[in-house]
Amino acid sequence: MVAVLVATGAWNVIAERDEITGRYEVTLTVKIAAVAVSGLTAWLHARARTATGLAVFGALTALSALAALFLGVMLAG
Repeated sequence: MVAVLVATGAWNVIAERDEITGRYEVTLTVKIAAVAVSGLTAWLHARARTATGLAVFGALTALSALAALFLGVMLAG
């Protein structure tokens, strides 16, 4: 499932690559980084064994997901 999401996301970016410039390109790059951080911290949260690990990685997942959402809204215009 995750592979399908990553593949279709990459496909969409590659398909529009010629039209992506300037601020839009920077915002898109930061959004992709936020999505990657969100996925990584969610994975770490799922594997955390302590209450501190669960709290820290859960909070980081939430913050990075909100950042990705905000950047996506900015990209939508």
